[in-house]
Amino acid sequence: MASMLASSPPHEPQHAHARLIAIAGPLRGEVLPLTAGGTAIGRGTSNSISVSDIALSRSHCTIVFVDGAWRIRDSHSSNGTFVNGDRVAERTLADRDRIDLGESTFIFVQGAGSAEVPSVDELPSSVVARLDVTATAYAGGEARTMPGAQAQQRLRALLALSTAVNALASDEALYERILDVLCEALPADQAAIVAVDRSGEAHVAAVRQCNGTPAVALSRQVFTQAMHDRTGLLTREASSAPHQSIVCVPLVARERSIAAIHLTKSQPPPFDEEHLQFATAVANVSAPALDNVRHVAWLREERVRLQRELGQNQLLVGHSAAMEHVYAMVAKVARSDATVLITGETGTGKELVARSLHGNSARAQRPFVAVNCAALTDTLLETELFGHERGAFTGAHTQKKGKLEVADGGTLFLDEIGELPAALQSKLLRALQLHEFDRVGGTRPIRVDIRVIAATNRDLAADVAAGRFRSDLYHRLNVIDIHVPPLRERRDDIPMLARFFVDRFARTAARQVRGIAPDALAYLMSYEWPGNVRELENTIERAIVLGWSDHIMATDLPEAVLEAAAPPGSERSRFHETVRDAKVRAIVEAFRDARGSYTETARLLGLNANYLHRLIKNLQLKQVLERER
Repeated sequence: MASMLASSPPHEPQHAHARLIAIAGPLRGEVLPLTAGGTAIGRGTSNSISVSDIALSRSHCTIVFVDGAWRIRDSHSSNGTFVNGDRVAERTLADRDRIDLGESTFIFVQGAGSAEVPSVDELPSSVVARLDVTATAYAGGEARTMPGAQAQQRLRALLALSTAVNALASDEALYERILDVLCEALPADQAAIVAVDRSGEAHVAAVRQCNGTPAVALSRQVFTQAMHDRTGLLTREASSAPHQSIVCVPLVARERSIAAIHLTKSQPPPFDEEHLQFATAVANVSAPALDNVRHVAWLREERVRLQRELGQNQLLVGHSAAMEHVYAMVAKVARSDATVLITGETGTGKELVARSLHGNSARAQRPFVAVNCAALTDTLLETELFGHERGAFTGAHTQKKGKLEVADGGTLFLDEIGELPAALQSKLLRALQLHEFDRVGGTRPIRVDIRVIAATNRDLAADVAAGRFRSDLYHRLNVIDIHVPPLRERRDDIPMLARFFVDRFARTAARQVRGIAPDALAYLMSYEWPGNVRELENTIERAIVLGWSDHIMATDLPEAVLEAAAPPGSERSRFHETVRDAKVRAIVEAFRDARGSYTETARLLGLNANYLHRLIKNLQLKQVLERER
């Protein structure tokens, strides 16, 4: 924030000792000598004094010694050159003049005196009046008896402001409403709101030229004093600006100064105490509203932050070491836009990991679009991904947006990416590399901003080696790999997952189910779960629907679970033991008749070959059958 401070009486020019002392900005604390031939100041490196400040023009101004005096000349800069608060095109400098350029402030010093950096307290404005922020006449009943039509008009404006500010949802809208009232009710040339952020840094949040007058710099000294003392100030500037007056009033909420109103008037008559009274009343009305708006914004940020922190736990269940590694990877990767390849067996919860990545990312409020690459034919999958134009093919009666376009700004999840047809792999690769694609039948490229997460239960590296999957697409997708472990490798999570599903499906079925019986949980713990978490979920849902007790009993579990090896310390029921023995005998006899052929065994038993292999695994017959060969 630029400053406005008065100057001291001029001294005789002494170009041999003239210098600038930087008291604010990137060069703060430096003493910079001036040369009589000219000292150029600006952002460009070719200047005599180069200042790394984006508020400065490349060539901002020049200080030269002409006709026995030092003069500063603005070089048609964008943000202006200010001397003692006045914007100037050219001006003669006097000793101790203050020069404001963007965020930098310099003191011009000439003569052989000390080059010590001056304190702002050495250049004070004259304080005419102070007013406690709670003491304004508008705060009590005496406002109704204030004389004059103008005072009554200001009172009505204040009442209208008090009604309006509580309906505003952003600090920017609140600032604009405050400036509306100040410019309409007070004879200010310039009105500004200076806000203080959470770190304590002050910045000009809003400014308006009320009467079309040129912009002037704000007084850092007056602002600092008003904020520190929590007191409204009315000041008159020194001789360099004899008619300039300032009203500065802090907005105080919960005993903290959170912003300030800064009003400047450059023409006579100057501000008076009644103006200070009204500005203080505006500050009193506005401070709680600003505090509330900021608090609501903070609560929104906290809600988003907590949702991100809890998001993965809302979707993923488990506390095993294997799942903790997954959680850690999600936490590290979610905030980036890197492409992620999620690997793991069918049913392990790969899509839930993808949703956790999205929910904990900066794209959480944007779409999450999932596509199963194995569920559609090649032609349908192409239009599903990329969309099509009207008339692109028979039956394309309307334009259709593809999933890439629908996911713009959000996340595209490509499930079973290993099943993507070869013809589409190159088109997808181009879309990932260029962030653009063409609809089917289209001629105009469509740009999208998406994050891609892919998942597969296949060994893509082996598919690449066998030529079934493009190596360049594989490497483009496999920037970060997250492996989701099978349920058999995270058995410690089975009780937690089972209880999670019990609670969910009991509510859906409107049943009171208190838990899982110990023998039933033992079976769940000993089963291999070839279908992983999805199979466990289906098992619990079946038990809830078919069960009758307030606990899930072993008899509520499917045969595949009960037919597996009995858990340690438990006994099978006679019925299930008999059924299991009968299945074992039937498979072994058929295997002998088939002379060791699994395909022929399945045919003899009238079973699907995949189901036969699953039975053999559940009944733990693999070694027994190998001995029969």
